[in-house]
Amino acid sequence: MQSYRSIGTRLLATGMVLMGALFANASCAQETFPAKPLTLVVPFAPGGGTDILARIIATGMSARLGQPVVVENKPGAFTTIAVSSILHAKPDGYTMLLGNTNTFVVNELLQKNLSYDARKDLSAIGSVARFPMILVVPESSPAKSVSQFVDYAKSKSNPIQYASPGIGSPHHLSMEMLKDQAKIEATHVAYRGVSPAFPDLLAGRLDAMFVDYAAGAGLIKDSRLRPLAVASKEPSPLVPGVRPLADQGYPDFDITGWQAIAVHAGTPQAAIDALSRALQATMESADIRQKLIDAGLEPFYLGPKAFDSYVDAERRRLGHLVKTNHITID
Repeated sequence: MQSYRSIGTRLLATGMVLMGALFANASCAQETFPAKPLTLVVPFAPGGGTDILARIIATGMSARLGQPVVVENKPGAFTTIAVSSILHAKPDGYTMLLGNTNTFVVNELLQKNLSYDARKDLSAIGSVARFPMILVVPESSPAKSVSQFVDYAKSKSNPIQYASPGIGSPHHLSMEMLKDQAKIEATHVAYRGVSPAFPDLLAGRLDAMFVDYAAGAGLIKDSRLRPLAVASKEPSPLVPGVRPLADQGYPDFDITGWQAIAVHAGTPQAAIDALSRALQATMESADIRQKLIDAGLEPFYLGPKAFDSYVDAERRRLGHLVKTNHITID
């Protein structure tokens, strides 16, 4: 007959084996990422260029992560509503943010009481796209070139008027940079988006505007808007034949809108690495890149470290512009 002591020893040994198996299974579960659907939060309403971008990227990442990536739109307040939702979500990598130039750079330059610190609160997964700013004038404008546009602006007794989709947008900052470098006077008229400004621009009630290609392509192709230059340092393949301002007398001119994906800074590194690999593979896909181009966007991928360096440079450059031109959100 077995003693109680030997039976107890065997039970203890069996229990330890079972506990070990449970811990091993739990460890494996923790190492498997992602194990459920993910969310990509977009700071703009459905149907716009950024929303289209998000759905293209979400499709590509879903295929590579083996889990659905669901797009969730949370527009408003210069992207801060979307950022807030990320920072209030569990920092486990399952909630991502598609941020833009405002999210990572401009908001902190313009808002004194910003509710987040992009450098401390967000961890980049990588950039995904950029959209060139194109200086356009209505078909009725006498300006056929940048130099003629500058001469026209200087000849007016009152400042010319230009539109943008809001203070701090790349569209707005592009014209502020041109004002600064060309020494012209221009009054800013803010609209709720790019498209709402088109009727006044086409009718000649506005003199000019920097538009992103995704929004203005149709009107440019129909010759209803005349493109004079692109704001990026390099020519854009989206508008072949349209020279950069940097090649038209303004060598330091360089403004580009861009978007990137980030997560809560408290996200485990293993999850960040898995998302980064999936995003890089997505951005290397010829099919995805073509879809972005078809949507009027330039594919633009930088990994986490390279993107952080890029953002630091943008902060310095745009910070100087904002300070020099006394740009505020109030």
